[in-house]
Amino acid sequence: MNQDSVQAFASARSRRPAWPGIAEPLRPKTIEEAYRLQDAAHRVAGDARVGWKVGSTSAAGQRVWGLHEPVYAGLFAGDRSLSLAEALDRPLTRPSLECEIAVVLGRDVDGADPNLSAEAVKQAIGACHIGCEIIDNRYGEPMAFGVPTLIADDFFQAGFVIGAENTVWKMQDLLTAEGFIDINGERRTGSARDILSAFDSLVWLARALARSGQLLRAGEIVLTGTLVPPVPVNLPARTVSMGITGFATLTL
Repeated sequence: MNQDSVQAFASARSRRPAWPGIAEPLRPKTIEEAYRLQDAAHRVAGDARVGWKVGSTSAAGQRVWGLHEPVYAGLFAGDRSLSLAEALDRPLTRPSLECEIAVVLGRDVDGADPNLSAEAVKQAIGACHIGCEIIDNRYGEPMAFGVPTLIADDFFQAGFVIGAENTVWKMQDLLTAEGFIDINGERRTGSARDILSAFDSLVWLARALARSGQLLRAGEIVLTGTLVPPVPVNLPARTVSMGITGFATLTL
């Protein structure tokens, strides 16, 4: 691993929401290289990684980036906010909001297990919540830098909020849940039917991490993918709310 590349991406993270730019020779050329660089940058980030996000879990979302599967990125303690108000009060450049099923793992999940299934990861979930991810386009024209660079830089991840626990999620059909994001009275909607299910998302993530020798660990938070396509938000916003069928609503 090129340590100059690692330091360049770690430094870029520390300068958020600005994008300092990274010289082309220091940027990854392939997605495989991007994930190795992402992991190395996480190790020197100076912040505790507390989990993962899964992005581009819909076919439409993958087509935008020329992908054939989702992507993953790290979640860090310093990027977590206790409320939407706190999250949106942080410095941001061109933010958008995502509405997701978030889980906290109750035990480790090994993606190298050939018998891993959606039912197995369901049993590994310790708690289930509504979650909001704040993504931020600080690049201007993201494709000018390429998908590998975006992955190495944690794929737009800028912050997240975990809402109240849904204690009866096992009695609900999360595969057909509906979601909404309402900003200043303008509502956008989406459905779990149109994305990788929360359980299949966890299976995919566990297997993707296993390719680099990593496990999903007990206690980690996973944002499993947005039910509603990302909604840009102009700050300050008057009102913001988001919800998922059967979950408590998150409000500004």
